[in-house]
Amino acid sequence: MARSVTVRPFRRLTQAELDSFLEKAADILRGNVDHSEFRGYVFALLFFKRISDVYVEEVRKLTEQLGDETLAKDPKMHNFVVPEGSMWDEVARQSRNQVGTALNEAMIAIERANQPKFDGILTSGIDFNDAEKLPRAKLINLINHFSSQVFDRAHVTDDVFGNAYEYLIRNFASKAGKSSGEFYTPKEVAYLMAEIVEPQPGHSVCDWASGSGGLLLQCRNYLKRQGKDPDRLFLHAQESNLSTYNISRINMILHGVKGWEHRHGDSIRNPRHLDDGNRLLKFDRIVMNPPFSLEDWGYDDFQGGDPHGRFEYGMPPRNNGDYAWLEQVAKSLKDDGKAIIVMSQGVLFRGQPEQTEEEDGQNQKADAEYVIREGFVKADIIECVIVLPSKLFYGNSVPGCLIVLNRNKPADRKNKILMIWASRHFQKANPQNLLRPSDLMRILVPWRAFGDLAKARELVAVHEQRLLDEEEAERKRRLQDIEDAYAPILEPLAGLTAELTKLEGQDWKDAGFSKKADYTSRIKELNRQIKDLEKIQAERDRAEAEVNEHAERELAHIREAAADLLRICSDPQEAARYFTVADRAEIEENEFNLNLPRYVDTFEPEELINLESAITTLDHSQDEAASALSDLTASLMKYGIRKKGPANGG
Repeated sequence: MARSVTVRPFRRLTQAELDSFLEKAADILRGNVDHSEFRGYVFALLFFKRISDVYVEEVRKLTEQLGDETLAKDPKMHNFVVPEGSMWDEVARQSRNQVGTALNEAMIAIERANQPKFDGILTSGIDFNDAEKLPRAKLINLINHFSSQVFDRAHVTDDVFGNAYEYLIRNFASKAGKSSGEFYTPKEVAYLMAEIVEPQPGHSVCDWASGSGGLLLQCRNYLKRQGKDPDRLFLHAQESNLSTYNISRINMILHGVKGWEHRHGDSIRNPRHLDDGNRLLKFDRIVMNPPFSLEDWGYDDFQGGDPHGRFEYGMPPRNNGDYAWLEQVAKSLKDDGKAIIVMSQGVLFRGQPEQTEEEDGQNQKADAEYVIREGFVKADIIECVIVLPSKLFYGNSVPGCLIVLNRNKPADRKNKILMIWASRHFQKANPQNLLRPSDLMRILVPWRAFGDLAKARELVAVHEQRLLDEEEAERKRRLQDIEDAYAPILEPLAGLTAELTKLEGQDWKDAGFSKKADYTSRIKELNRQIKDLEKIQAERDRAEAEVNEHAERELAHIREAAADLLRICSDPQEAARYFTVADRAEIEENEFNLNLPRYVDTFEPEELINLESAITTLDHSQDEAASALSDLTASLMKYGIRKKGPANGG
């Protein structure tokens, strides 16, 4: 006999619930498959489930509107289609031994039905029938897990699903070790980068090492925050890792991005964004987080010269590709273009200048990195250098930096570089540290003021209010998310409560019942239903309380940080510990070394100790120790463990 199952009434999933659900999906596979391998399976299955559920939903609604199911399935009526026989439910019903094959065949069919957009997106490097990589039991568990939820738009909005997909990417990055930096830039850093380059409608934006595509999506989010149309950005990307390349494409589709062009391949050896003359395309904005200090970047491939003319400031060294990326960015910027790149701090100071025997007792040519850095400074395209805290990037504890390039600096910024020491303020976390909104403000205010303290003081209030507004908007969004999810299921509660109150105030005959037993049964049923709904209501109230508590903490922290930043910007000596503007003469005097401690006072003074207070504390500690020893001795004597005598006796 089948057991009765309590069916939870329908409601939409909240963001937090969906995030948790997807995290559990990743947990199903851990321990059996390498992170770099199993993330491809999870992302492919998740995408398959989403498009299948959405397509079924669209067909159902169109059939109701048009009265013709055949017309409702016309591909012209949809952004994507799922062929007959390839729906999620059809595949999930297959037997244990056939499900892997069924998945492979369904994904091939979906790709063929949605060419060229879906080409290889579900099948490249993934074989659901490979039991060695993906044990059958784990696959079945994963399918059952996804089958327990409906991912159509009625249950999960596009924004919530897109955010959850990015959450899953971050979750994988946090556990993937060293390789994680290849596909994910922390959301907070990506936000900062977009705020600095300020993409505008009509701009082309490129990421030559795109990973999962998060930097490009943050450029769209920047336009949204400005109240501008994000669809007027055209996004270009290239990624060498095939699995990551497909993850980024899925990311674009799930976020509803219309204008994007992703390419697969090595961006240094084989750049794929070229014009008809085989020249690098030039972009309005470039955002990038390439691999740090890549050893095998392609040095030997360019001994005969670079066909794309990228190394105009010098050939990068054989075993470090940092400057190869920087030169590629510089070459692919429009004449009025801006770029921001995450780099190892080594690019700021590695390399030695030319030395002569008269100067240093030996003859030494300037090495490659010195020559290139000198070329960048003399070309006047470096606008800002920002040193970040350590442990921000997954799989890498080395503190990185942001380098801002500008091909068309304003007149007041020419031959100057803004130096920002941003490594002091962050939130310690595990496994990676985090930049809070207030920490971002401490960077964006000096950036926008470009060292002008009077302007910085004016900007503090502007940024503080903006952050407060954004936090309140986020609180409102999360509370609305909870309300939208719970409201449909809790809607009957008021009516049920009113009915119960009315019945309890009436005799069963006056209430219109023919039997007292029916009256009693209805009372019991109402009590049961109300109790069940009140549990769900309490669940909602707890979720709302958590949102409010988080928001209040963030608001308090923003106000505190704004007050501290205003103090810093009111004192030139204190401000010099955080940021400064270095001109060409000072940089040349430092032999083109851009290491920030040469320009910014990064010294951290030791904490001053009040000697009188320290002595008092020491005396107090000694008194406490003597008292404790006396009490111990008395106890030992009481139980005959120690005879009366000197406290320090043998």
